[in-house]
Amino acid sequence: MLWKMRNLLGIISLGFGTLMYWNAPAFGGETVNVCNQGNVEVFFASLGVRESFWSDSGIIQGLFSIEPSNCRDVTPGDMSDVVTAFFYEDKAGTFGNIVFNAEGPEKSIVKAKLSQICVHPEGFRETSAQDDLSTSEFIKKWTPPCPKGYFPAKASFGAWGEKDYFYTIDISPFHHTLVSPFPPLLEN
Repeated sequence: MLWKMRNLLGIISLGFGTLMYWNAPAFGGETVNVCNQGNVEVFFASLGVRESFWSDSGIIQGLFSIEPSNCRDVTPGDMSDVVTAFFYEDKAGTFGNIVFNAEGPEKSIVKAKLSQICVHPEGFRETSAQDDLSTSEFIKKWTPPCPKGYFPAKASFGAWGEKDYFYTIDISPFHHTLVSPFPPLLEN
């Protein structure tokens, strides 16, 4: 009888351990490293989510800088799914949103699930825990139509539905490429 009880406890422990392993956050296991190959400073905003058996979470944040000839991980926190929008100032002095095509060896495997995210023109960070939102509610809140003071920005690319990845994406912003003004000009 004691032997059967130990076996049962062993099986339960193994099952629980396996469940914990497959649903544990990777804490840095997912990375989208963006390298600025251009001659102008680029800013980005990212929306990321992580879904697991135990809990779901989301983060949207920006605007962060990537200087020319530098790289930066655009994945917010320990999120496993991410989509990113980029911004810079063009030769006319317009600060705006730009969509980059992914360059580099991983360009064919990086796809954005969302075409737009809501961005504040100044620094911001929001999480699903702040408003006690599910992942789907969080995504809905941070995609157009946007909350007051936030504006839609076109996303360039992202990584969605995978785990334990490391992508390096090159972008090439140049002053001569004109951008769409951000925030968008209001129509009268």
